[in-house]
Amino acid sequence: MQSSSSAASLPWGSQPAALLAWGCLAVVMGAYLLGVDRTFLIDQPNYLDNFAAASSLDWMHGLFAEESSLKSVIIGVFSEEILWQVWASALGFVLSPPSAVLVTVCVLNLLVVLSVARLADPMLPLVIWILVPVGFAVTGLLQLRQGFAFAVMLYIALRMNRPVLGTLLAAMIHTTFVLALPFAIIARLCGLRQLLALLLVVALAFAAAYLGGMLFEMFGGRRLQIYNANEAGTNSILYVFGALLCSLPSLYRLLTTEAPHEPAAASRMLANLAVMHVGITAFAVVSFFVFPLGAGRIGYLIMLLLIPILPTMRWRDSVTGAVLFGLLLLYLVYLAVKTYLEGTYDIFFGG
Repeated sequence: MQSSSSAASLPWGSQPAALLAWGCLAVVMGAYLLGVDRTFLIDQPNYLDNFAAASSLDWMHGLFAEESSLKSVIIGVFSEEILWQVWASALGFVLSPPSAVLVTVCVLNLLVVLSVARLADPMLPLVIWILVPVGFAVTGLLQLRQGFAFAVMLYIALRMNRPVLGTLLAAMIHTTFVLALPFAIIARLCGLRQLLALLLVVALAFAAAYLGGMLFEMFGGRRLQIYNANEAGTNSILYVFGALLCSLPSLYRLLTTEAPHEPAAASRMLANLAVMHVGITAFAVVSFFVFPLGAGRIGYLIMLLLIPILPTMRWRDSVTGAVLFGLLLLYLVYLAVKTYLEGTYDIFFGG
């Protein structure tokens, strides 16, 4: 009997070839993670310092200062990424910094692998994770806070049907998920009224983009002096077109009837992720014009949320679905080729 507590649309063993391919790809990823030389990775020194310093618990003094108000503590929980600090401190007490980094990389990628294991086609999500420019090569190996936050959110959403809880915990690991949290809550509260949820998240995205500078100043924490508006390629209008294109599978899911073979719990959970996806895309698109820094900070989630959305798209149900699915696959191939030519995938061979 199928369990409604997961995102599975098919029971284990019904697609042995797909599961075998998923397992083989997971083993290859694991072997690479354990064997790669991390000393040449550009972010490695930052995380080594992070794990080395976290065990001192200095971050707690700033968060729980004597004169801290409840409001400042609540903001600090997100702006100082308390769950990441707890994770880093715990590993810093028992492991050397290089071992702590390796454990973090392995855990976050394991969470991604296990998150998609019960989807109808577990192979395609891993292929997307490997190929998208901000996936395995970046958030899976370099930008570990973003990757860890995404992996936690994805696992809790797909395996526990709790996207709000997953996003809340992710927001305490990396602050970019603070923006996604209201979208997740709106999707949950609206339930089956998906058109209402779409209208609300788009309206909220416009407001958040307009107020983006103030919000980043409040939640940006120690990164205020680090980031600049030209990161993540957000200075090109092609960024806007790419973001809108990536949102089409989510819009297709939300604006078409539910597939009869898809479990109700899985369908609602995926619809919630689709609402979040549309909200994040709307924020990034509007921010491109009024708050470019916001587009750069949240943009990576536009592609990463394709991991659960695109493989579960009901593309066989209509010509429109098939065209959209094929268009997105072509776009991902284009991104993969472009990213390879730019040298981003050199990380796979440099170690």
